[in-house]
Amino acid sequence: MNTKYVKRPVSDVSAVEYLIGKGFSQSIAETLSARGINAANYGAFEQNGDMFHDPFEMRNMDRATETITYLMESGGSVLIYGDYDADGLTASSILSLFFGDNGIHNNVIVPTRDEGYGLHAENVFKAFEKDFYDLIITVDCGISNADEVDKIQSELGVEVIVTDHHELPEILPDCICVNPKLGYPFAYLSGAGVAWKLVEALSDRQTAVKYAQLAALGTVADLMPMLDENRSIVRLGLSECNHKSLNKLAELSNCSKQITCFDLSMRISPKINAAGRVGSPQAALQVLLNRDKTDLSKINDLLLLNETRKTLAENIMAQSDLLCDSATIRRERMVFIYSDNWQHGLLGIIAARYKEKYKLPAIIMTLDKDVYVGSARGIDGIDLFDVFCQCKDLLVKFGGHKASVGFSVAKENLDALRQRLCQVFASFDASCFNNVLYYDFDLGVDCSAADVVKLSETLQPMLPQDKIICRVKDSVKSANSFGKENNHLCITLSSGLVVKGFFKYAEYARIINNGANVDLLCSIDIDSFTNNACGIIEDITLNNSVCFDKFYKINLLQNFVTDNVCASSDADIAASINKDDIAVVFDDYETYLNYAQQYDFSDFFVDIFFDTSLSNKTVVISPVEGYDFERYDNIVCFCNNVMVRRLPERTQYIAAKAARADLYTLDMSRDICLSAYSALKHKDKFDSITGTYDKYLANKITYEQFTVALRVFEQLGLIKIIDKYNVEFCATGKQDLANSSIFNTFVQGTK
Repeated sequence: MNTKYVKRPVSDVSAVEYLIGKGFSQSIAETLSARGINAANYGAFEQNGDMFHDPFEMRNMDRATETITYLMESGGSVLIYGDYDADGLTASSILSLFFGDNGIHNNVIVPTRDEGYGLHAENVFKAFEKDFYDLIITVDCGISNADEVDKIQSELGVEVIVTDHHELPEILPDCICVNPKLGYPFAYLSGAGVAWKLVEALSDRQTAVKYAQLAALGTVADLMPMLDENRSIVRLGLSECNHKSLNKLAELSNCSKQITCFDLSMRISPKINAAGRVGSPQAALQVLLNRDKTDLSKINDLLLLNETRKTLAENIMAQSDLLCDSATIRRERMVFIYSDNWQHGLLGIIAARYKEKYKLPAIIMTLDKDVYVGSARGIDGIDLFDVFCQCKDLLVKFGGHKASVGFSVAKENLDALRQRLCQVFASFDASCFNNVLYYDFDLGVDCSAADVVKLSETLQPMLPQDKIICRVKDSVKSANSFGKENNHLCITLSSGLVVKGFFKYAEYARIINNGANVDLLCSIDIDSFTNNACGIIEDITLNNSVCFDKFYKINLLQNFVTDNVCASSDADIAASINKDDIAVVFDDYETYLNYAQQYDFSDFFVDIFFDTSLSNKTVVISPVEGYDFERYDNIVCFCNNVMVRRLPERTQYIAAKAARADLYTLDMSRDICLSAYSALKHKDKFDSITGTYDKYLANKITYEQFTVALRVFEQLGLIKIIDKYNVEFCATGKQDLANSSIFNTFVQGTK
């Protein structure tokens, strides 16, 4: 049986050995190593110390500060050219506030997302029509704009200094370029981090502290690795929260009283980015420049733009879902969709959602004049930037990194790009597309939940995607749903650990409450209600249990159809299951085990009830209604020929010998149906349908009989089940139960 949980591989063996020598357990040493802790920086880590570098170790910093210092001393003016995302906007604000604090006239311009990333000479020329500046400084952009820099310097006669952190192009601009990748002890600063180091070089560390909160926000928002100097910048920024508008935005975003790295990442930076995505980045820039006062109207404008962003993203998803064909997506090994009128700024969000949905690279585009502008998101194991490098002859331009790429392609090359990408993705081994979930600890082996909490505190500041993930294999002591709409899950494990799952996990409660063995991944946090360590479920796998037998039957009764199907014989089985992109369905686990002795399912994932597989080859045991079969080209169902599970039309049914004959038998009668109907009539509006059974019928009929009675009533048009709480009685005349094929199935017997 294939597995989707894989312990994070060790990349720095020497670091692990060093940390074990310091007294850490194997798992903790490996986790620290994976997060960049090694012999060279352990001292600073142990003392929770700073890892700041001398700004003048950055190549060309001395030349940049010499030029800027001369300008400041002579009373010159500066035009700051930034970018429209949170990193570019915070970088712009750092320099603007610093120059303003020192009496230097300055102005900030940033392109809109429609204009595109990078330095645009025409924007600079427009700014010079209104005012003259003695110097132009770019932040978070410019390193790839040699032609634009030449044009600006030659036509305006004004010097340009480029500060940036992106990958270096083959040809650098002919000006002073400050970029940690040109030479610096730590190459992974954000654009805001580079701007902050420039301020430090122009003044001192104590002065630079005033702008650290902005540098921290830019670093986190741009998903820079939380290593080395980035950790120090973010730690400093979180301790020096002196920006009044940012603090008010944090308050209105329900952030912690003491702002955390999680708050910056999940609650604040999306709102800063929202302005550039669906409106003007100036809305966010105005908030960021208001350090010493709170302009509530501007903050509220930003909050409204974020709500607009959410609405527009949902609208685009609704449209793009209609363009997705799962079979094509699986065959091409990518999501490739486009439209003529989607919002540019939301393409990355949509691509990220499809990447998560299909576990495949996602490329989303919209038309902009004569070219399609696109955003792509990749998966682990595939370098997306390298993939697009193999398509560069078809592109107008592109840029990005391993996991994310932005690009534009001419209309006439759109189909050619699709074909080329298909060819490139086809060249990868199939294992690259069988995603796995990595974890750090096997909880309980050499560390406890308390150890994980302590380690997480030590590793702060830590990005949400860097949180420590634990694997837990245990039995369920109890489970229940909770929340205003009972849409969350709470499990107490035999070890005593409480784990919680939100939204999509609530349905697990009714199945595992009577006992089950679970294999799950979770992060560990402190529960704000109990103040105890609590697991937050990242993924969960159910192991077969005798307690599931009841639910295998109920699930089948809720989902079978009485229509006859043409079932293949056993002779067709081997050919049927030896396909890619296939789901093989069984009604119960024992039948699967019987056939697993005859046929090779070793490279299949196994799902019980719920859709949790990351593989394109899955055995599905008793799928619940709503299981997502769309991502499989082929579906094979082992059935008993009488009660056939309701599945997509393309399903191939195979006549199978069931291991559990009792799964398909049930005593039904008119009296049983009458009892169920009477109970529904007496149902209180606050009772759920299940609650109605518990209240009126638990001692009269079985839940399986109640389930079938409901299906009979629906088939005869007597009722319509709206949701788990509401039943609508239909105005029809008296109906004969014999007219229900479902009723007849059980009255006549199905042995």
